Amino acid sequence: MNQQTQDQQNIQSMEQAQPLWKMILTQFSEHKMAVAGVVIILFFILMALFADLISYASGLHPHRQNVSGRYLLPFTYSEVGSSEKETAVENWINQNTEVAAQLQAEIVGKNLLSVSEEDALYELALMPKEEGQEILKQIETVPSSFNQMLSDFKKFHPFGTDEVGRDVFIRLIYGARVSIGVGILSTVVAALIGLLIGSLAGFYGGWIDSLLMRLTDALLSLPLIPVMIVIAAVDLQKVPVLADFVGSGYESIIKMVLIICLFSWMTVARLVRGSILSLKEREFILAARTLGCQDHTIIFRHLFPNVVGPMLVSLTLGVGSSIIFEAALSFLGLGIMPPMASWGNMLTNAQEVIYKNVWLTILPGLMILLTVVSFNFMGDGLQSAVDPKSIKR
Repeated sequence: MNQQTQDQQNIQSMEQAQPLWKMILTQFSEHKMAVAGVVIILFFILMALFADLISYASGLHPHRQNVSGRYLLPFTYSEVGSSEKETAVENWINQNTEVAAQLQAEIVGKNLLSVSEEDALYELALMPKEEGQEILKQIETVPSSFNQMLSDFKKFHPFGTDEVGRDVFIRLIYGARVSIGVGILSTVVAALIGLLIGSLAGFYGGWIDSLLMRLTDALLSLPLIPVMIVIAAVDLQKVPVLADFVGSGYESIIKMVLIICLFSWMTVARLVRGSILSLKEREFILAARTLGCQDHTIIFRHLFPNVVGPMLVSLTLGVGSSIIFEAALSFLGLGIMPPMASWGNMLTNAQEVIYKNVWLTILPGLMILLTVVSFNFMGDGLQSAVDPKSIKR
């Protein structure tokens, strides 16, 4: 009877057993701050991916300047500049030639404006909105597309405008694309470099290990920020090897990725080397050697899967550091170059006008803080989730 009861308990425990990925997910979900960090990161990533769609829907552009609407407070409206109004009217006339001719003739025929027919719509668009509406009321039929164009001249700014009248809200969204994109891309590339170097050093040992680890130690001993500043000042267009691959519009982004990759792979390399030193003496590696597996097969198929967990934790923590590096270099004027928006150069532009509009400093700084803290919490949650001692079976 006792044996039957024991068998039933074993069967129930086997039925209740969960696969490894589900145990890790359950363990990660218990870390509330890590889950909140993932939600914030996904929100920022989606915001960056759909930046063009948000710009089209809101009618805001990250590079559009309006000198008459500088330093506006959050939740305010502004009128677009006269040059932008003239461009919009010209485009509307080219798209609606016959309708525009009839509207111009009616305005001049009723003596609503004392200008020529060619200038009637331009003059109407440049007038104050109230006066323009009074004139339009005296016209029998006004195309809805023309009314929509006039209404688009008034822009809503949820977070106000900066020193040249650019909308802060849309620049924060495009800044997320640059800052988070540079952080993730540089960290992934650095992790791949560290994985390769750490694997070779840990697996082969000997002079290969000594050479690669001394190189790693040498880079770790350098003062990071000063060296990054010196390298950031290099013009990639003048480097023969890189001149053909670097476009003038994306030079600063490529430079940031290269600089951060150059100084971010060492921690991953040392972590992977330590893990492989302990793994290569295990029984399954000995079995693979006995079966005649080659070195590259053992490294890629047996060792890499066992170091992915610790490396993933280091990867998430490294993204936050990469964003900080990009923001620091952009703040010093050596990172992402204007007019391209990033959170770092937005802080640079705001430091001289902090007393006129404090929001210009708080908002990009808050975005950096939330992103870095979220990645750190996510890394902390992953570290607890992949740790075999902390998994609740």
